[in-house]
Amino acid sequence: MTVATQPARPSEHPTPHRLASVRALFAPLKRFWAGEIDLGRIGMAVTLPVLAWVFYTTSSGMIDIMQKEQGDLVGIAGTFVATTAVLVMLASTSWSLGADLAALISRRRMARERMVMKTLVTAVVFLFVFSISVFFSFTYYYNNIFKLSSRRIVAELQPMELAADVVLPETKRIGAAYDAASARIVANPAFKAYLDSLDGLIDTARAAGPALREAIRKTQEAQQAVLAKAAQQAASELESARAAGRQYDEAQAEIGALDKNVADFDAIIKAKQGEIAALAATARQEEQLAVDAEHGLDNKGAVCGPNCRGHRAKAEEASRRAAMIRQTLAGPTSERAAALRKRDALTAQSAALKQKAELAATAAGKPTAKAEAAVDLDAALRDLTALRDQLRVEPSWARVREAKPLCEPILTAARQSSALPAPIARDFVCEPQGEARDLLSARDEVLTARAAFDRKCGLETELRDELGAIVAKIRNAPASDKAAAANGFNEAKSLVDACVVAGKAVGLTEDDVRELLKKSDAYLRAHSTERNKFELAREAFWSFTPDSTMALCVAMAQDAFLFIMKFLSEIFKRGFEARERRQFMTPMDLTDDEDEPVEIRAMKAMLRVAKPVHGDMSEVDPQDPALLLLAQNVRDNLVAILNRLVRDEIAHVDRKGAYVIDNVTISQVESRLFSAMKPRALRAARYALEGAAAGGGPRAYYGDTVLASARRRRPTALERYLSQEATPAEGSG
Repeated sequence: MTVATQPARPSEHPTPHRLASVRALFAPLKRFWAGEIDLGRIGMAVTLPVLAWVFYTTSSGMIDIMQKEQGDLVGIAGTFVATTAVLVMLASTSWSLGADLAALISRRRMARERMVMKTLVTAVVFLFVFSISVFFSFTYYYNNIFKLSSRRIVAELQPMELAADVVLPETKRIGAAYDAASARIVANPAFKAYLDSLDGLIDTARAAGPALREAIRKTQEAQQAVLAKAAQQAASELESARAAGRQYDEAQAEIGALDKNVADFDAIIKAKQGEIAALAATARQEEQLAVDAEHGLDNKGAVCGPNCRGHRAKAEEASRRAAMIRQTLAGPTSERAAALRKRDALTAQSAALKQKAELAATAAGKPTAKAEAAVDLDAALRDLTALRDQLRVEPSWARVREAKPLCEPILTAARQSSALPAPIARDFVCEPQGEARDLLSARDEVLTARAAFDRKCGLETELRDELGAIVAKIRNAPASDKAAAANGFNEAKSLVDACVVAGKAVGLTEDDVRELLKKSDAYLRAHSTERNKFELAREAFWSFTPDSTMALCVAMAQDAFLFIMKFLSEIFKRGFEARERRQFMTPMDLTDDEDEPVEIRAMKAMLRVAKPVHGDMSEVDPQDPALLLLAQNVRDNLVAILNRLVRDEIAHVDRKGAYVIDNVTISQVESRLFSAMKPRALRAARYALEGAAAGGGPRAYYGDTVLASARRRRPTALERYLSQEATPAEGSG
């Protein structure tokens, strides 16, 4: 039997399937554009996870102040209760405020006083709860962001910042104390007398005649000779002292070498002496064994047999070896004794050489007298005037000593020429006298201490190097070393405190030192990275650093998410519940009819004169000319309806006296009016009872009850004519 082959199925074109897939892909977008998707529900679905995350971040920041210690269940429960309360209030106020603000902005609600007050109160409560939630969320975010890299960076900057915060004010106070001490020295009467004497000598030299100038020149030449001789002698003494210093260094080097030789000899001698002692002990032991064997203690008879002779041979061998070692010790022992004698002699010589070397150091530290003095009187006067001005600003012995060689020739020549001014004392020797000397000596001590302070505690000297080493230690510490930053900060504080205490020697008072130490402690408390997370966040909240600004923005964005979603959904008329589309209603006759009830006529009048305005509202002006033509009772009913709407907060009266009504209310009025009138259906029923349908014509058309249910856009002119025609007919009947 032959099996029939099935015909091949035609290949389906992939285009229809592809188009269907594209349509399915864009179907949600089409539904969104058509307004069929409820964005309120979508927003709510997105908001719930955000609220859960807000709960976590707020509770994480709040638990730091709620929990006394790890595992404190009461603190955990308190955190849960407080966070829940904050978020419930935040969610409710966000929902209410978003809806109210959106309604006011889009003018879907009347901006009445009650509504405005409600919105303001809600806004105040929202801001209060929002600030609490934002702060604790900020605590969570800031500490996480700060841990990334800023903690290490801040720890590296803190040592230098501490030094700048404490050492710089200390340096300024030291400078102020130094200036105050300078002012006290200058104000001292003895120092004033010294400066006045210098002024007198300078004035005398400037006004000097040829004879006085010649005397000053000769005195300067004599001074030059004395200074040159003194400089030559000092140079000779210095060279001799330097040579003594070199000899002392050589002697010390040789003494060191001799000490090393003595130590080597001691090691050799001690080793050989130990060997000699061991051989002597062996000889004594063997001799004793030989004696015992000779007395028969070896059970071989009381004669010196083989055992006795063997022990005696060993004893003699040990004694012989010990004697040979003693002979080899003769050379090292004599060399050691010679080295000790030479070392003692060099030590005795080194004492004198050391004294001369110390004289070289002392001479190098002393100010060297100038070998040449200025022969020109005018140049000497310029130098002396400059030194006098410097002494008035910053007095010191160094400047006094510089001024003395310039002052003495003028003083000597003036005394010899009897041209000494009256203000200059007879015992003036070109140096301050009395209390000024003690003040200048104290000033020299302060200058020495200040130089040491600047070298040790200057931000450009040793202190900077030490702080740099601490920063490098913090930077190179492994990530697992959590205490590296705190230890480095404490070490830097110790250095800074030592500098503060050292400032007492350069002019700081006890109160200044105490205040600066308190400032250093306060800086440590305020900037230590080991503080708790809450304190770190509280300090950074208003600092607006990059980390705090980022954390604050993230916290505000997440906590305001619900408010923003509700606000936008209300603005775009996408509430939580789906909104129904408004349908176009059946047109009706809105012309005034005196036979209709007054309330119907009032509603018709409202619909006729309601003018659409901005914000989905309509305006009804009671003074509209069309309303003034109505009967008084109709106008009264219309005003009563409008006032009722105002009382129900559905409408409000604007500044012009017009009633502003929501278009939704206008639509409701129109629906009520249509339900009350049903004009086509009522007219059809009346015409049918009168038998007008059988006669044909327009009345037969409008008397058809089936057609009456059909909706027409608006009453035609014929319908209005027939309605007017029916009224006289009913009256005649």
